[in-house]
Amino acid sequence: MKKFNFALLILSALLVITLSACDTNLSSTLTWPLGNSTDRTINVNGSGSVVGEPDMATLNLGVSVLRKTVAEAREDAASAMTAVVKSLKTNGVAEDDIKTRNFSIYPQYDYTENGRVLRGYNVSNTVSAKVLDLDTLSKIIDDAAEGGGDSVVINSIQFSIEDPTPLQAQARSLAMKNAEAKAETLADAGGVRLGKPITITETTYTSGPPIAYAEDAALDADAGRTPTPISPGELTVTVNVSVVYEIE
Repeated sequence: MKKFNFALLILSALLVITLSACDTNLSSTLTWPLGNSTDRTINVNGSGSVVGEPDMATLNLGVSVLRKTVAEAREDAASAMTAVVKSLKTNGVAEDDIKTRNFSIYPQYDYTENGRVLRGYNVSNTVSAKVLDLDTLSKIIDDAAEGGGDSVVINSIQFSIEDPTPLQAQARSLAMKNAEAKAETLADAGGVRLGKPITITETTYTSGPPIAYAEDAALDADAGRTPTPISPGELTVTVNVSVVYEIE
């Protein structure tokens, strides 16, 4: 009798294993989690923005020279760039705040019916210069243009805030309040009680309007020229948050 019961037990076990192998849904159904509490959540996005005035600028400038030979192009570009860098330092830009960003030498061609014709060689040398005194920015640009002459290239001006931490903290607080208000509204409308945040994800960025140029400018009596008008405008620091709240 015991041998018969033992054989029956083995046969039953083999039958269960066979059914499990033939029907994959059986395994899924038995192991599917039930009553997962993390499904009871409210997901919202919040945003906060604070406006501040820029206190520094980064100039991207340099020289570009085209000559018949590489030697001529390199020599003239070196001379013009030396004058540009000297003007930056003379106007208070620290040497550590002047960094080479690109240097290249490449041939340029004209394309005609008879084929490709070498026009000459171009030497390009650009640097970035950090300006901490925005009141000197116009003079820095004008003196660099004068130093580099017809070879000078000024690619861009980027305004920024040297230490945006206080503005980011304000924007972050506003973003969380905005997210919480949205979550409370959803909870009230759904007839549930809002719990604590489970996860918080943040993204931060700074934006500003295009550089505005004044309509007129006073004549620079010392240099006998009209200064380049530059208006830094304002920058907006924005923090976006994605918050998952639990439902109590």
